[in-house]
Amino acid sequence: MIWWAEQPTRAQAERKAVGDIADRSTWLLNVTWRLAKNLQLAADFDLRIGERTIPLTIIYPDFFPDAPPSVLPRDEVRLSGHQYGASGELCLEHRSDNWTPDITGAMMIESTYRLLSSEEETGQAAPSDHRTLPAQWTRATTLRFLFSRESLTGMSMVEAGQSAEAELQEHNAAGIFVAQLSHIGPADSPIWSEPRKRGGNPHTIRAMVVRVPAGSSRKCRDFDELKTLLGMHGFGTLAVALSNASDWVGIILFDGVSLHVPMVFGESGSRSVINYDPVFTEHDGDRLDPEYERLSGAKVAVVGCGSVGSKVAAQLARSGVGWFVLIDGDALTSGNLVRNELDWRAVGIHKAPALGARLKEISADCAVITRTTVMGGQESGGTIAATMSDIEECDLIIDATADAAVFNLCAAIARRAEKPMCWAQVFGGGAGGIVVRLRPKIDPTPLTARRRIERWYAAQGVEWPNDGSSQPYTETNGGENPLIADDADVSVIASHLSRLVIDLLARRRNTIFPYSAYLIGLAERWIFTAPFDVRPIDLGESDAWHMEPEPSDVDALKQLLGELLPGKADAG
Repeated sequence: MIWWAEQPTRAQAERKAVGDIADRSTWLLNVTWRLAKNLQLAADFDLRIGERTIPLTIIYPDFFPDAPPSVLPRDEVRLSGHQYGASGELCLEHRSDNWTPDITGAMMIESTYRLLSSEEETGQAAPSDHRTLPAQWTRATTLRFLFSRESLTGMSMVEAGQSAEAELQEHNAAGIFVAQLSHIGPADSPIWSEPRKRGGNPHTIRAMVVRVPAGSSRKCRDFDELKTLLGMHGFGTLAVALSNASDWVGIILFDGVSLHVPMVFGESGSRSVINYDPVFTEHDGDRLDPEYERLSGAKVAVVGCGSVGSKVAAQLARSGVGWFVLIDGDALTSGNLVRNELDWRAVGIHKAPALGARLKEISADCAVITRTTVMGGQESGGTIAATMSDIEECDLIIDATADAAVFNLCAAIARRAEKPMCWAQVFGGGAGGIVVRLRPKIDPTPLTARRRIERWYAAQGVEWPNDGSSQPYTETNGGENPLIADDADVSVIASHLSRLVIDLLARRRNTIFPYSAYLIGLAERWIFTAPFDVRPIDLGESDAWHMEPEPSDVDALKQLLGELLPGKADAG
């Protein structure tokens, strides 16, 4: 888009406005209009600031007047503290964060004059009226050292004038090398350990935390400068040891407030330094409800780590759930990537352990047990029993398989152990889905709830479209054609299920959901009149979660033991 060809009147007005300033002022000189690269409209001009003549260029972007022009020094020098980079464009009164289309290039030139003449007069940077985000300062850095209040506390345990051995963990992500302290002190008896280590397989680097006097931590341009700094503050022995070493060593220069991280490398006697830029990683305030603190002690079984189960598990990890049991006998294929939380790195790996690794990347503190058991499949009795025992020990059971046989097993565990159970089903063809939560002695048992839901479906008197897509009351077994639903469809249903789970774990009996089953429509289909048409289902009263013993059970047990253990049943 060539804006000046579409809006020639505005372009001519821009030229006139700049010309008017040149006619009535003594500080704007030598204005020359031209076309820059990509046919961008530009004007070269000089500003007279005191005894100096400063050559500048204003360049109008393709999206002008909806985006601001850029004013840059033609000789690529730093003119002001309000400048992006050593020779980049000036940061003026009119910027992207306060731009309106009625602002002109002439006004930008006037702002440039005010900025530079003010700094020329005072000898100091002009006051700033906007905030630069920390992420903006680190855009150009490829070597970063993460620190937090927690790690600052750890570094503060090293007394002034002392040093302590340490270890760094480093990851390479998207071409950025990110390091963080793993521990301070010997690995077998550290004085401090990072409670929130990054997941994955990090590269470990030997390090030293060096506590220098207040105000003396600074960036070292080379190894000689680092040696001099260490020698000045009583760390001469360390400087010699670093000179004679040949491995990589991270040095954290900490003065109690600020820190710098030179990384020492190279052959013995010929050492070099590269500096890592410190990046503070604490978020600016809590992002979760205080009630979510209860989730850290919760243990959740996710049966089925496919599209729904993987997303729910990831959302629960982000919400603070501390313990997971993940069960899925299937391996991830490339076809699963269209709607699974996992990515290409996990293709060919069983879904449960791959998802377990993913959860550790999201929340390094969470504990994960994984099982590759095929629930309801041809497995040994011992394997099934061990897996069911793991599920029974959880505080909540999630069936994310849409498999009737697996549902029955989960339902049996939930009823016998009196554990809450949640499940979801995504309907085919992008129609929507259903989410259900069942609480012992409040909602009906799982099998009863399923029968009542199916009766509710039938009572609506609306047939499912006969187009081959899976129906809301169809039992799937994994051998049918793949479900037609995209990532957005699945994510909506998974997120609704996660909300039910979090409500159960965090609020317990103070639920925010008046119903325990919800149909969520994503299209005008079946009973849904429009996308996001939500239909609650009243599941009715609870029934018997716990099996009460029959009066004859005691005698029947004695008889059974007598038959299985002849001669011993009466010994006691």
